Amino acid sequence: MTPEQAARRNTRLYYGFVFFNDFGLWFGIWIKYLVVERGLELKYILLMDVPFWLAVASLEAPFGALADRIGHSKVLAIGAGVYSLTILGFGLTTNYWMLFADYMLWAVAQACRSGADQAIVFDSLKAAGREGEFSRIAGRGFALTMSAGLAGIVLGGFVAAWAGMAFTVQVSAVTPLAAMAVALLMREPKLAHERRGYLEQVRSGFSYAWSHRPVRASMLLLTALMMVTFAPVVLMQPFLIVHEVPTGWFGVFQAPVRLAGVAAALLAWRVIGRAGRERVLGAASLSVVAAFAGLAVWDSVAAFSLFAVPAVVQGLVRPALDSFINEQTPSDRRATVLSVVSLAFSLQVGILEATLGFITDDVGIRAAFGFTAAVFAVLLPAVYLPWRRAYRQTKAAGAAAPAAAG
Repeated sequence: MTPEQAARRNTRLYYGFVFFNDFGLWFGIWIKYLVVERGLELKYILLMDVPFWLAVASLEAPFGALADRIGHSKVLAIGAGVYSLTILGFGLTTNYWMLFADYMLWAVAQACRSGADQAIVFDSLKAAGREGEFSRIAGRGFALTMSAGLAGIVLGGFVAAWAGMAFTVQVSAVTPLAAMAVALLMREPKLAHERRGYLEQVRSGFSYAWSHRPVRASMLLLTALMMVTFAPVVLMQPFLIVHEVPTGWFGVFQAPVRLAGVAAALLAWRVIGRAGRERVLGAASLSVVAAFAGLAVWDSVAAFSLFAVPAVVQGLVRPALDSFINEQTPSDRRATVLSVVSLAFSLQVGILEATLGFITDDVGIRAAFGFTAAVFAVLLPAVYLPWRRAYRQTKAAGAAAPAAAG
């Protein structure tokens, strides 16, 4: 098989993997399922995110290095299998100890995937001389992720109303098994890599991510934007519960938000190409803060429409920064470096989620929105401005190199 054929094959399989892995009937109802049907409290459910994300943080780079060493497709398959067990565990859990065990399994699944799916696609494209297409493919992949989630949320709400929330969660364990089969069909690209020992691979990835200024600045900006766009994941369902929206309508409410994210991901490469990374990321930083401020002051079920803003930002930001980080990273350290990005995200988001859970339960959901807006009004400018300086210097150096050669 030629590199061109392998690139096309892996791209198609990548699309299949993200769709099957991210299609879940449970996505739209799992918090309500745990609160209403299992009798667990939101603040303690979200408190589980602290050990979960700490576990993810400790496993991200090791699994990234393992993917660089034994193959990305194998690690992706392992992660999908563990993810299936995780969902089944959620469907059977009856107490906090079982929930904790499920979260630990979920951490393994999350760490296995982080960076490995994008790394195998980028390396396949690079082997075929087509790495310039990665931003468009990453955008399509993210759109498929959002589409799978959209379909699962809409169907899941109706299935839960018809067959029960526990059954809906349990049956969702099937599709990750299909993702595992798809991952095993991927072909590892043949690229010349410097062979390192496992610990050296981890150390090298950390060192490169932190010492290479464009990667470090991109990592800090990406993790901050990922955090602020991740907040709706834990606040949308509590918002619907507070406003007494029926379970069958949960998917109907969340579907337009997902659809907005899908549209943004599909158009990301065009928007970035026309407006430029700087403007897109600057506007994204301003708009998410404004959206959460609006949710804090607008006490109406109609305010749910503002959740579309973080979804659109997420759809635009990932292709913009993922492609830039991939462009700046050598292929033999790519999965490890991308895992370091996820590690930095993991270390922060667990604390944010637990905090939002306690604020929502003990103060109110509007206070949680206000807290989110205030924190990121301070954080996002602090990480955006250094990234912009590093990005401009990288562009200037790239433009100067051909001129010097000429």
